[in-house]
Amino acid sequence: MPTPRAADAAADAAAGLATAPPTAADPLTAPDKPGSHGVGFRAVTIVDAGRHRTLITSVWYPTRSRLPAPRAAGTTGPANAAAGAAGRSGTVDGPPAAGGAVPARYEIAPEVSYPSRMAVVDAPPERGPFPLVVFSHGSAGSRVQFASLAEALASRGYVVAAPDHPGDTMADVAAGPSESLIDLASDRPMDVSAVLDWMLGPGRPFASILSADKVAVVGFSFGGLTAIASSVGLLRAPADPRVRVSVGISPASAALPASLLARVRIPTLLIAGTADGVTPPGPGADRTFRELTGSPGRAEVVVTGATHNSFGDLCDQVYLTADGRVPAGIRLRMQLGALLTCLPPLADAALAQQMARWYTVAYLERHLRGDTRYDRYLTPAAATAQPLPVTLRAAP
Repeated sequence: MPTPRAADAAADAAAGLATAPPTAADPLTAPDKPGSHGVGFRAVTIVDAGRHRTLITSVWYPTRSRLPAPRAAGTTGPANAAAGAAGRSGTVDGPPAAGGAVPARYEIAPEVSYPSRMAVVDAPPERGPFPLVVFSHGSAGSRVQFASLAEALASRGYVVAAPDHPGDTMADVAAGPSESLIDLASDRPMDVSAVLDWMLGPGRPFASILSADKVAVVGFSFGGLTAIASSVGLLRAPADPRVRVSVGISPASAALPASLLARVRIPTLLIAGTADGVTPPGPGADRTFRELTGSPGRAEVVVTGATHNSFGDLCDQVYLTADGRVPAGIRLRMQLGALLTCLPPLADAALAQQMARWYTVAYLERHLRGDTRYDRYLTPAAATAQPLPVTLRAAP
């Protein structure tokens, strides 16, 4: 007669879930390092019929499947466009690898993509339960704008769902914007809620492995505004009480009124760069931090020399614009962004990405999972040891 554990494993296998062996509490590792899980990837289509919106959504999740080690050594992550082109020479590409593991591909334009070094397409998810993070991209961005951060979170036992916001992707804007900023500001939080409805809905592919009471929204730029406002509502978008933590990276939060910020009652992290000319910290993250008076444990991290796009994957993706299939509007946006982000004397982009991983992971581990061991990584003393100059402010 099978033991209960064996019966559970058999049930998981029948459901397409890979069960990780039972372990004690995960060992404490620096938050910028990969976690103990493999990373799975799947693209899903979420239809919000009531609003006539189709949300193409990338999902990263924990799995026991892994890609083989790269064939070339030294591919630890490009810091600029030139290094990006060279660094991927050792990445597994083409046919399926041994064992059938196929790397995910991240598309910047139709038929133009690059392979992940970590994520396995359609790998069976682990059993969970895992916290859920919804990522909201920037204006004229995409769902893979912060793929490296999504992979880092999945490797640490999070499920990350990143939708394209219709009308505000890079392809949409390159073709000519069709929605006003006011409409987009309302639609985006409702897109987040639609993704939560789908991901947590009974019978959905990931619902059985998710902790419905552990939900965060992480956003970049306009997505940072979306994340901060998601728990209290904005314009036509109602509050979503399922959101327990928010993170705004280079947040476009200057437009949020003080009255709205004062209503936020969930922990909120803000990450900004001193060289950001698009959403400068003064009227953005600095002022937002001061006015989030009801946000418990709120924190602000400002990285010296980081620009608006330093924390994302632009400098790793821009080399793809050499492909003639990339539309001119996308090529121009990416190349101009890279010129303002990826070259000295600005902050090294790989190190800025490392800062985004460090603080996002540590903050979610502390405030979403409740692991107080991560307090040590969220102190001014820890900030002094970072590879880039960092100013950290925190409230109780």
